[in-house]
Amino acid sequence: MILTIAKQEFRGLCRDGRYRLTVGLLLVLILASTAFGWANYHDLIEQAEHAAEHDYQRWRNQDPTHPHNAAHYGNYAFKTPRPLAIIDGGIEPYIGASLYYGAHQPSEVAFPPAQDATALQRFGDLGVGDVARALLPLLAILLSFGAFASEREQGTLRQLLSLGVKPSSLLWGKALGIASALAVVLIPAGLFGLAVAFALSPAEYRLDEIERAGLLGLTYTLYLGIFLFLSLAISARCRTARSALTILLVFWVVTVFALPRGLLDLGARFYPSPSSDFEKAYSADMNKETEAHVDKVFKKVFAQYKVSKEEELPFDITALYMKASDEGSLPAIDRYFNKRFDIYQSQNRFLEWGALLSPAAGLTLVSMALTGNDLEQHRDFVQQVETQRRNMNNLMTDYMLQHQEKRKEGDELKGNPALWGKLPPFVYHQPSWEVALKPYYIALCILGLWFLMTLLYARRSVTQASLF
Repeated sequence: MILTIAKQEFRGLCRDGRYRLTVGLLLVLILASTAFGWANYHDLIEQAEHAAEHDYQRWRNQDPTHPHNAAHYGNYAFKTPRPLAIIDGGIEPYIGASLYYGAHQPSEVAFPPAQDATALQRFGDLGVGDVARALLPLLAILLSFGAFASEREQGTLRQLLSLGVKPSSLLWGKALGIASALAVVLIPAGLFGLAVAFALSPAEYRLDEIERAGLLGLTYTLYLGIFLFLSLAISARCRTARSALTILLVFWVVTVFALPRGLLDLGARFYPSPSSDFEKAYSADMNKETEAHVDKVFKKVFAQYKVSKEEELPFDITALYMKASDEGSLPAIDRYFNKRFDIYQSQNRFLEWGALLSPAAGLTLVSMALTGNDLEQHRDFVQQVETQRRNMNNLMTDYMLQHQEKRKEGDELKGNPALWGKLPPFVYHQPSWEVALKPYYIALCILGLWFLMTLLYARRSVTQASLF
């Protein structure tokens, strides 16, 4: 009986010209956004690979100079985009994918693309994920709003129930039929995601990328199921198809567009982003702690050599001072780094719990995590760059410590290309999907709860519809 109802529902939708037009337009929009995403991905990866190689050669080929000057010369670290960035660019357009690291402290994100983009360009950056989050629920609504309400208006719903058709069979049959119609869009999109993950991923990340693509497809399917069963429930409860459509469209506009934007603004209000006062406190604490550590180190060295002035030491103090300065700054760097990202994480957590009101908010976070463009993976990138920066500084100061004999005025210690080459090029090691998804288990659970509640609501609504 369920299959019979599903076939009938599917045939009815396929005969409707509005369905063919809507699906056709949606597929064209998805293909267009995919083409833009594909071109943008290839552009980004070529830039990252070329820029990383060029910058490393710049570092390797610099002229002989003092090692600390070389550290100030610094390097750029580049984050190669994952293939699934074609589907969802996440926060990367707003925070960039490159970092400069130099002698004394980490630098901020370098050259985020959004700061140079016009409003028209940002509109053109609409990705496949954005289209799917906004328009697939609308398609589910347009296919489902009249499933029960239209039949009630035509008098066929009472006839079906009088023939002994169970309300549950009617629900599952219609849901399966509409899902089959939605699969015309979902299956090609899912196969495309898997093909992208397989074809473009490096061998060492290929399995992880395929698993990410599969999980991404399942998450979007769960999200679409929420709107499907909610639409069937509202259709079963409304007297007319027009009233069902009105209610569902209001729900779609509010939960897909209004609430996520409002939740972001509220999160920023409750957990304000680091201000200039935050940065001033960071600089002041770092300088204070660095100076205290340097004084401590020099007092110990003075006591060891039984001297009272720097000039009385039997070696050049520059290397010792640089080493002590680097070590003294690290606690403040780590503390304020964690404070800064904890604020952003609190904003994210607020949005995550906001998924109780808007499933689109939860889907956005999960989608960004699986495509490698969320806050936590950016935090991981910054931490790996900081490790590279410290390795560079240690390499330079260790060399200086090995050659700390006192020199004549004008006889400066110099490093050479052999020293620069001891610093390996930076390579970002991407986390597995389990690590990437772990911070968003709440969002996943809330999406699952939405699906379960709408399913139960649909069953109850269809059962009650049989009474009137």
